[in-house]
Amino acid sequence: MKQKLFSLRDSFKIFDQNDELAFIAKGGFFSIRKGLRLMLPNETEVARIKQKLIAWRPTFYITLATGERCKIKKSFWPLFTSRFVLTTPKAEVVVDGDLLSHEYQFVAAGEQIAYVSKRWFSLGDSYGIDIKYEEDIPLMLAAVATIDLVNHNDNGAFDSD
Repeated sequence: MKQKLFSLRDSFKIFDQNDELAFIAKGGFFSIRKGLRLMLPNETEVARIKQKLIAWRPTFYITLATGERCKIKKSFWPLFTSRFVLTTPKAEVVVDGDLLSHEYQFVAAGEQIAYVSKRWFSLGDSYGIDIKYEEDIPLMLAAVATIDLVNHNDNGAFDSD
């Protein structure tokens, strides 16, 4: 997943293991709440991400093309870590990251279902993502894009909250 270095809106290109374009994520220009659309290269939408306007902690809703609606929320605890909870109709997924928010593991029912690692020396943000189950790809990619939205404020700086 590679984010553009200079852009008026959040924008990602997502490549598969063969380095071919697999998905595109596009955000809106100026909006009160953050959001993204995850699409196939032919612009068929596979997921839509929208921020909940009023919440104690950053909260987003992910709606998949199948109609399935999920919620991802940044946790208060434990302190000094980056933890999110992804709630789906099928399971609750705990997303744990390190203090600097550069690596995450997605765990559901004690099983790691995805792993994310940020590449340190690249222009713009670049992530390597390993997803265990093919049917989880749109949801996991939408979750990673959401975590990136939460961890970076509007001027591109890291947000430790």
